[in-house]
Amino acid sequence: MDLRERILQAADHVIRTNGLARTTTKEIARVAHCSEGSLYNHFQSKEDLFVQMIKGHLQHFLAVLHKLPERVGTRTVKENLQEVAHAAIEYFRLSIVMTASMFTEPSFLSRHRGSFVERNEGPHRANEILGAYLGAEQELGRANPAINPRSAADLLLGACFQHVFHLQFRGVKEPEEEEKRFIVDLVQTLLLGADPK
Repeated sequence: MDLRERILQAADHVIRTNGLARTTTKEIARVAHCSEGSLYNHFQSKEDLFVQMIKGHLQHFLAVLHKLPERVGTRTVKENLQEVAHAAIEYFRLSIVMTASMFTEPSFLSRHRGSFVERNEGPHRANEILGAYLGAEQELGRANPAINPRSAADLLLGACFQHVFHLQFRGVKEPEEEEKRFIVDLVQTLLLGADPK
């Protein structure tokens, strides 16, 4: 493992333990077994380190989302949504503590909110990409034409986020089989809806 990766792992550990506000680059460097100067050779600031950490957590989830346009009309909609739900849960599990800590530093959030808007990045993009995928499946007749694709995306990703939030709050590590069952039930419920007809 190279030094940059070691620093990212140390930052993840320290922020989860102390929270973002009480985390210092000095403490991160100590846990990473390097000098604070070495840390600054790889990251401009604590904020830069935090943003790079979040981006690292996001990579797999984004990879799954960016495959969705080529998934249109392939496999089943259920399989594609299950793949998205699994990646979303994995991402939320890694990032929920980190993203929540952003709200404890309003000036940090404000600075980065602006740059996210400029680059059209941020949490809303996942919902937009998934909504566009469901809209494309509607056009092929593979998804219910009566649903709002963006609302369906919001329901799926929102349920995944809330599921992880509940587990984190309770301090529960969910067995893999239970997570799979949750995903299967969630996607099936989304596809069938609540209408008795």
